[in-house]
Formats: sequence, structure tokens, C-alpha cells
Amino acid sequence: MHQYNTIKCNGQVFSFDIVDEEGCEVRITCFDEIAELHYHRVEKGAWYVVFKDSVKDASTVYNKLNNHLEIILTETSVLKRCASDVAETEKKLQFNPINKVLTTSNNTLVDVIGVVVNFEEILVIRRKDGSTVKKRIVKINDMSTFTIDVNLWRPPSEQLGNDLKNMHASGTFVILAIQNERVGYFNGKFINISASMTFEINPFILEANPLRLRGPILPCIDPHSSGVHHSDSEYQRMTIASILQRLSVMPETLETTIKVVLGFIKEDQFYYTTCPLQFNGKECKKKCSKLGDNLWLCPRCQTQIPECNYKYLLQMKLQDQTSSLWANAFDEVGTQLLALSAKELYMLQYDLTIEKTPRSILNKVMFTHYNFTVLVSTYTYNSERRLKVTINKVQRLDFEVECNYLLAEISRMGATT
Repeated sequence: MHQYNTIKCNGQVFSFDIVDEEGCEVRITCFDEIAELHYHRVEKGAWYVVFKDSVKDASTVYNKLNNHLEIILTETSVLKRCASDVAETEKKLQFNPINKVLTTSNNTLVDVIGVVVNFEEILVIRRKDGSTVKKRIVKINDMSTFTIDVNLWRPPSEQLGNDLKNMHASGTFVILAIQNERVGYFNGKFINISASMTFEINPFILEANPLRLRGPILPCIDPHSSGVHHSDSEYQRMTIASILQRLSVMPETLETTIKVVLGFIKEDQFYYTTCPLQFNGKECKKKCSKLGDNLWLCPRCQTQIPECNYKYLLQMKLQDQTSSLWANAFDEVGTQLLALSAKELYMLQYDLTIEKTPRSILNKVMFTHYNFTVLVSTYTYNSERRLKVTINKVQRLDFEVECNYLLAEISRMGATT
């Protein structure tokens, strides 16, 4: 049961999901007095007949079922429990291989089944409003041998997370089946688990049998590690032309690896200024606006500060044998690429004792081969479709490793023919 507050009124709401003999689902929602009436009468696994209800379009924000409609119970609705000898039924699940989930667009709802392979300790995440929320990351892999992070938030981070951790630590082979959860992205694809999650531990279903037969020893490939090359991975090597062609046909968010030459870096705006003050116990990092000489204003702290921090925002032209595109690189990538902090590079233009300038530092890394892991997406601006490219990882090309990679690709191509 949840409380809601709107401009017009306050109240309470709860919902539950039902499945019929054909395996199709629909959500039923109750408000206020109707919610109070039915909340303690609904039992998981029991059969019901529902009639005299209202049907409306489902909200994609709150309703994660694969159904564009949902049912609202009103004062005239009847929710009647049936006898327990009704034929068994279950939801029709279509489990997605993890290697396919890694190439799925963000916010897509997926069913996933996999073996628990690792845990992380509970993290306390501080929100912008100062409140905190608990999070635990569980890693699972499946028959595709790829690994994905499952983020457990709020109560599941402690309850389910601790249960899974104890089972895994005791040597129990743990299979986790997840239903109707969203795919997200932050330094790699993940699956978010909400408080109202639907899951099963070690389910007795056909899709779990191959994992049981396979056992827990099969090595897994973690897409968050560098240097992963696989034909089905979102980190497979792509050319710029193939990226442009793919996104022209199907707009999506794509993460991949490209081998390119760094053709040009803009010098006029290679940095932005951020607030160094403490906000809710950590560095603010909000972008500051300059008021005058040695004076900046932070819009979040509402404070004038005499000195700010500098962060990279590099705009770079990437080229390969097929095409070129512009990409952005932020502070971590910029520092790794240039071996200087943004503030150190900024101060070079005022240091008259040395001959180095920002332009000379930028020129040193140009016309060099790199492997970049990039996040590519499309957006619309003034009715024009545009491309947004962000560099997440950078690695200078190791020609010995590159030769081995190319030889492996040639062998693989020969094997397929």
C-alpha cells in the first residue's frame, strides 16, 4: 500500500498482477476505500474472478507488464475468490540471453535467468535532495557466458541480497529468474530491481535446466572489463560507418569499441568550471558561472566562490578507414588521455616560464591510434536527427595485441567459411 499526494487530494493505492489460462498478464489497481477493502483479501497464487471493473490505458511509468491496458476496481466492482482446483497456469516467460540484453535499448523490459556468480557489499547512495538509499550489485551469467549487473535497491538490497549471498557463500548453486525489469546504463548495461520486483530463486522451469546441467564452473565474460571481443557483445569492434548505418535504421543507445585515429581536438572550450564546496557531505561539482575576475557563482549552493575546479569537456574528431564523427570526452578520460588535469592544462596558457601551451599538449595526442569504448545515441533537435557520442574508456593501441586480435578474427572467419 502506498500513500499519494496531489494538488487536489491525498489517498492510498495498491496494485496486484493477475495471469489467466493463456499466460497473459494484466495489472489491477485499487484506490482509497477500495484499496482498503481488498488489500488484505488478495493472496498470491489464489484464483479470482473479477467483473464490473473499469479498463484504461496502462501507465508505462508505473506499469511494467507487457500489456497496454490495466484494470481499475470501483465501488461496483466484484473481486471473488475461486475454488483451488482450477487448472494450473503460469505466465509466459521469454527469457532474453544476457548477450542480447547488452545490446537492448535502455528502459526496455526484459525477462532474464542466470547463475549468481558474485556479490558486492551494500552501498549507501546519496541523492541530490540529501536523502540516502541502499543498493547492492549482484552479478549473474547465463549460457551465453556473458555477465550483467543486477542492481538491488531499497529493501531487496538487504533481504534478497543477504539471502542470495548466504546461499552462494555456503556453496549452494543459485539460479535467479527475473521478470519484467528494466534495462539501464551507467558505465555498462545493468538490470534494475525495484521494490515490487517479480523473481524466483532456483525455479523449477525448463529454462533453468541447461544452467543446472552446465554447473557453476563455466567461465564468464564480464562486459565491464576492457578488451572484450565477441561477435554478440555490445563491445564488439565496429567501424564508424557501421555505427552510422545501424543507427540510421534503428535509433537506439549503442555501446561499442572503435579503433580510430584522433584527428582533431578543439582548443577553445576544453574545460568547464565546477563548484569545490561541500554539499550534503560531498563535493558539489555543480557547473559554475563566472561573475568576474576570480569570482564564480554556484547555482546549487547559491554561494560566490573565489576559486573553482576545472573539469575536461573535450570535443574530438575520430576517424577510421570508413568515416569520421565528433565525440565528447569528460574529465576521467581527458586526464588519462592527456596525462594532465584540466586545471594544469588551463594554467599552461598563463605560465610564461615554459614553452608548452594547451595547443601543443593537444597536438601530441593527435594522429595516434586508439581503442575507444563509446556510447552512441540519437536525438532530435529542431526536427533534425543528430548523433551524440561519448567516450567512456580510452586505450592507446598496442600493436602486438592488435596483431593477435586480427589473427584471431581471421581464424574465426576461416572457421565460419
